[in-house]
Amino acid sequence: MKRLNSSISFRSGLVALALCLGVSASAGWIEKKEDGRTIIHVKAFRLPDPTRTDTKTRADVAVIKEFTRRFPQIFRERYKAKYEADAGKYGDFDWENVEIELQQFSGITVEGMGMDSRPLMAIAGGVAPDILYVNFRQSDTYIQEGFLYPLDKPEDGYLSGMTQEEMDFAVHEKIWPVIKRRGPGGEEHTWAMPFGGVLGKVILYRKDLLDAAGVAYPQNDWTWEDFFEACKKLTDPKRGTYGARFGKGKSESWYWVTFLWSAGGEAMMYNPENDEWRASFDTRAAATALEFYTRICNEHWVDDTGRNRYGYAYKETEAGQKWELGQIGFYPAYIDEKLFSTINPDITGMVAVPLGYADENGVRHRGGELNSRMQGLFSDIKDPAVRDAAWEFLKFHESKDATRIRTRIMVEGGLGRFVNPRYLHLFGYEDLIRLAPRGWEETFQIAIETGKPEPYGRNCQLVYHVMTKPLITAETMARAGELPEDQGERVAVMQGLLKDGVSEANEKMIGLLTPKEVLVRRTCATGLLILIVIGFTLVFRKIIRIFTPPKIEGAETVTWGFVKYRWGYVIIIPAVLSIFFWRYVPLVMGSGMAFQNYRIMGGSEFVGVDNFANLLWDAEWWRAVWNSLRYSFLVVGLTFLPPVILAVLLQEIPRGKILFRTLFYLPAVITGLVVIYLWRSFYEKSEFGVLNAVVLKIPAIGFILVGLTLFLILYFFAKRLWLHEVHWVSVICFLAGLGMFWFFASFAFRVFKASPEPFWVDLFLPMKDPYEWLDDPKTAMLCCVLPMVWAGMGPGCLIYLAALKGIAPDFYEAADIDGATFIDKILFVVIPILKPLLIIQFVGVFIASWQNTAFILAMTGGAKGTEVAGLHIFYKAYLYLKFGPATAMAWVLGFMLIGFTVDRLRILSRLEFKTTGNKD
Repeated sequence: MKRLNSSISFRSGLVALALCLGVSASAGWIEKKEDGRTIIHVKAFRLPDPTRTDTKTRADVAVIKEFTRRFPQIFRERYKAKYEADAGKYGDFDWENVEIELQQFSGITVEGMGMDSRPLMAIAGGVAPDILYVNFRQSDTYIQEGFLYPLDKPEDGYLSGMTQEEMDFAVHEKIWPVIKRRGPGGEEHTWAMPFGGVLGKVILYRKDLLDAAGVAYPQNDWTWEDFFEACKKLTDPKRGTYGARFGKGKSESWYWVTFLWSAGGEAMMYNPENDEWRASFDTRAAATALEFYTRICNEHWVDDTGRNRYGYAYKETEAGQKWELGQIGFYPAYIDEKLFSTINPDITGMVAVPLGYADENGVRHRGGELNSRMQGLFSDIKDPAVRDAAWEFLKFHESKDATRIRTRIMVEGGLGRFVNPRYLHLFGYEDLIRLAPRGWEETFQIAIETGKPEPYGRNCQLVYHVMTKPLITAETMARAGELPEDQGERVAVMQGLLKDGVSEANEKMIGLLTPKEVLVRRTCATGLLILIVIGFTLVFRKIIRIFTPPKIEGAETVTWGFVKYRWGYVIIIPAVLSIFFWRYVPLVMGSGMAFQNYRIMGGSEFVGVDNFANLLWDAEWWRAVWNSLRYSFLVVGLTFLPPVILAVLLQEIPRGKILFRTLFYLPAVITGLVVIYLWRSFYEKSEFGVLNAVVLKIPAIGFILVGLTLFLILYFFAKRLWLHEVHWVSVICFLAGLGMFWFFASFAFRVFKASPEPFWVDLFLPMKDPYEWLDDPKTAMLCCVLPMVWAGMGPGCLIYLAALKGIAPDFYEAADIDGATFIDKILFVVIPILKPLLIIQFVGVFIASWQNTAFILAMTGGAKGTEVAGLHIFYKAYLYLKFGPATAMAWVLGFMLIGFTVDRLRILSRLEFKTTGNKD
């Protein structure tokens, strides 16, 4: 996790250095062996793991081996003569004896970011594979950014060398609009090929769970009403079972879009006349879909124990584990054209997505998602021989011969019944068709016929993130009881939320602004840039003055003193050069991106101050800055002063010092990843979570007493400070005490609010409902900080324990003579002596709090009001490829923090550092 903490600055430098050196992202190469063989190395984004022994993987490995075996013959027939005739273009190799070696890509990855980020990080880092993974929603970004090489150039003979039968077998007709469209120059090309057939979305269901609840197995003509009622019957939080599985986070709307289409709505609409995409998920149909989704996820009900419950779906990123445990009734999943899911049909069933509500004409719609794993050739492959070999692999992988091999291995492995009956019939396994699970082929046909392609227009990598915001707002309103009881009124509220979302989507994804809005924004941005330049100039002048030693009359003033301090310079030069090249050079070289529509593959456009202009009106950015302030306040408050107090306590305890120091330090030996997953299990929102298991046993008076105890401690600190006329610190302590009391008392207020009993009875009652720690915006940010406190308290107090050894006993004895209390000793002996160290530590903790985003990324992904500025910049740059706006944000953030940094440097410049301990 330490690597993640500094990932944003490091990767920003990486991209900037790529600007200087040129992006050389070609991974493949040609090797001439001593025995005369010519090996073409091709790096693919995804290859099967040959060490796995499951039948599906063995089938894919068999395809790879067969292609490797056939490649020399393919090369001789199609390329040998051409290569030998043009040695200047293809190189001076022995083209008579050619082999291919396929290698698995392993490049820059980010924990938890999934398939969307890995290819982009590889391209940004200059280590992109020759064969890129492409999904629907990012396909236009890949095309317009110039990442993909056209597959239909006549001079290459790629697609033109395929027969119509071969193309029809490899590419489903519904995939063509996605892979064949206009590129950066306005010309239409084919940019990618399916890699594994077309995918249709279906609903899997657990037969054992439905049987136990007395729910009939759904048929392909089932409806939303049937789905809703089944989920209600299946949900029993006491046993940990839920009706359906949906996800959460920034892409939660991936689960909602199926309901949107089934209601008759659309996410995006395309106008071929002006080649423009517009968001369109604000119709009445879309609002109906959102109302249904919000109800099934958040409808309030009370279980037989009197506990309040919300919804009939389990919304967690790790919900797949509960599905495997048999605790989820319905699970949205893809079904593959070539290989149906290898699930146990005795336990798991498959059905088409349910039909939506009837529209004004009485017609019900069904709209599952249509998708495909696609791969294309990276446009920056330097060697045409590598590109030709990569194409041959793409072509063979989806060919009839490759499908025949997969089918044979599956049949031989006893899994023939899971193969699409179409291929069983095609390759002579008709006798196995009768063994296929009943209804699966029909379900697949319905999924494909009614499926709609995932949004694939301009900037559609943002579409799920933008559509998720109305979902989160609707959920918050539902949980707070702010939605109307009447369904029609609820739909109207939902439509209002969606209209706001569409407006934001059209502005951010498509960039629709009036000329007047553009002028106002550019004017304000110009003023901001002038302020930044002036501010940084004054700041650096101030820094120079601060660290310039004062002149002493009658003494020679030494400035640099190269001769006098030559050995000091020799020692420090490596560190200075390292910082210079890895910090300042990337900073300077990357600054130009703030004024560009930067493209990794070249062709960046100068946009002037537009990136700064849009930044000023970007509400998301300012929310992220506000979240950073909250996060920084919590980090400083909980990880800066508590280690000081802990160090004092560990110093003063009469017995067991070694034991307690060991106990507090033990969490530090656990890796960051383990800490994160450990605390995520603590935050489980049901009564089975560790924190909820404790909290639900504590009566209301217990929370009040804990809050009161913390308040009294801080009150005594405030009182002593006030008596010694340190008024502003005293007020801060008092307010902090009130905040502590209010936080813990709020748990008691939940008891009072939910209980009809008299107040004195409520005091001894525990909370009924488990707390949703990470799902509640009020506590989500605090929950991200607490693991840092738990893991960092022990190591954090070590430096203070060492410093406490330097405080002479005379100070404590003098304080005792003056009648000082324990609190007085801390406030007026320990803290004043440790003040220089505290200042240094405070600067480090404060700056680190604006950089450290790892725990937030892993805990919430930025959801529930936890997306801080650093995480927002990271998403903007490496997930959306908006390097220009991200760089502008970084400069604005730096401008906001520079004043604090200079003030701390001013204080540090006045400190005099000495060794501690007794001196003889």
